[in-house]
Amino acid sequence: MSNTLSTKTYLNKFTGKTFYIIEVDRRSIEDIILKYRPEIKRGIVPTLLNWLSDPEERRVVWERTLPHKGKKSNLPILMCSEDIDLWCTLIMVEVEADENFVYWNRFGLENSDAKTPEEIGKSIEWYSNIPRMIFDKKKYEKLLDKFRVRLDETNEYTPSEAEIVEEYQL
Repeated sequence: MSNTLSTKTYLNKFTGKTFYIIEVDRRSIEDIILKYRPEIKRGIVPTLLNWLSDPEERRVVWERTLPHKGKKSNLPILMCSEDIDLWCTLIMVEVEADENFVYWNRFGLENSDAKTPEEIGKSIEWYSNIPRMIFDKKKYEKLLDKFRVRLDETNEYTPSEAEIVEEYQL
């Protein structure tokens, strides 16, 4: 049985900017992480957002979203919303794929002394208590497309009232 994967649009009431969150089975991955790792500070946001300004950081994230069949990648999936880069709190997920499914095998906290974005994920403190997640590959790719379409936009995207779920305090 696979998990459901979706996004919601939230409005940050402090910045007035909107952003997508990622949900698994209708729960944000931030909430899932915080359930098992309450020491992590609330306010971690998807790295897939167009908020990363460093092109190398963005490249590393997007190259790792969907590994080739039989390969694994360590994807930076959630980042600190205060710094908006890969150098603060960074939640990683080990991603694997086959012809039909994408697997998020395990989550962890990036804890290396990386000097370049390419080195991110060389040392990860893996969490043993967060369950593995399995997604239909076509639906996973559609979720990536929702983020990908906004990569070249500024943060000034204004969704319709119907798109905004609620205000979200980072």
